[in-house]
Amino acid sequence: MLRILKYLTFIVAVSILTVSCDSYPSLQKYYVDSQSNTDFIAIDIPASIVSLKDGDASEEVRSTLKTIKKINFLGFQITESNTEEYTLEQKKVKEILKNPKYQDLIKLNFGSRSLVVKFLGEEDAIDEVIFYGADKELGFALVRVLGNKMDPAKMMALVQEINLDGDSSSLQQITSFMKNMK
Repeated sequence: MLRILKYLTFIVAVSILTVSCDSYPSLQKYYVDSQSNTDFIAIDIPASIVSLKDGDASEEVRSTLKTIKKINFLGFQITESNTEEYTLEQKKVKEILKNPKYQDLIKLNFGSRSLVVKFLGEEDAIDEVIFYGADKELGFALVRVLGNKMDPAKMMALVQEINLDGDSSSLQQITSFMKNMK
């Protein structure tokens, strides 16, 4: 009897571990792994470089800004020598974003260009927003806006009031990356 109980306990434990393990790769792990690849530009942008245009912004807009912790930017620019790697990396990102924990907000296609916006969390309390934009001739960019209980409706009001610190080295790197995309 004791032997059967041990056997059943083992089976239950293995079953729980198997079910609880996420079979999808992690977006965070993808960011970390890609930072060492020279085809990528990876930048972590602190929320402190984001400020409001007008000193008269509402308290609601100010409190919404405080819900943003940081922004991660990962870009891959296509060159003649890395088109195969681009295809492979794009497949990796698409596989990660298939995870059902990432809920769809927007999907747009403009010929050779596409944009996907997904989020993690509840609809009225988002913890992460993911922007994935791709162009078959230029490359792709993956942006993660990390926060705490961000409200999408309030985020739209914030976007209209936002001002980025143009002197920031992080922002200058992103601007340079975007300008070099021909």
